[in-house]
Amino acid sequence: DDPHYKPSMPVMMTAIVRKKELRDKVDVNFDGKISFLEYLLYQYRDVANPAEFTRRGMAVGKEHPKVRAARLALEEVNEKIRAYEMEKARLEELAKLPGVKGLTARHQLEMLVKSPIAEELQVALIKAEAAVRLAAKAARAEAEAEYEASGGAQAGAIWWMNRDLEEKKRLYG
Repeated sequence: DDPHYKPSMPVMMTAIVRKKELRDKVDVNFDGKISFLEYLLYQYRDVANPAEFTRRGMAVGKEHPKVRAARLALEEVNEKIRAYEMEKARLEELAKLPGVKGLTARHQLEMLVKSPIAEELQVALIKAEAAVRLAAKAARAEAEAEYEASGGAQAGAIWWMNRDLEEKKRLYG
């Protein structure tokens, strides 16, 4: 009844007609299987064009320099976090050992958690967040021209970087 949900409501049809429609219109890559993405592109075909979707996905190389800088800053933070987590996991495994090796590993683990490395992670996270904010601001300022040139790929990139930053902030700072 609600017009907001009308695009999500399936159309009533017989099983034979539905199978033919699935085979002919939904299975975009003709592999005999229907992915969820194929179904969504079919169900919302009034607002989602598969050709436009593909074109936007391939427009990653045409990103704004500030978006690229934000992506690099975020990748730097991810590398530091990966190294920190690997060292922490290694020390946690060693801490399970009995005797001097286990005690040494526990002590090193405590030192790692309280070390300046954790503070460096927070600083790098703040810098990456600032870079993402600058990129978002620049993308908004040039939204019309950039949207036409890149197919709107930058808005999605900025959204994913913001989401990644929120997750990192929740865990590390």
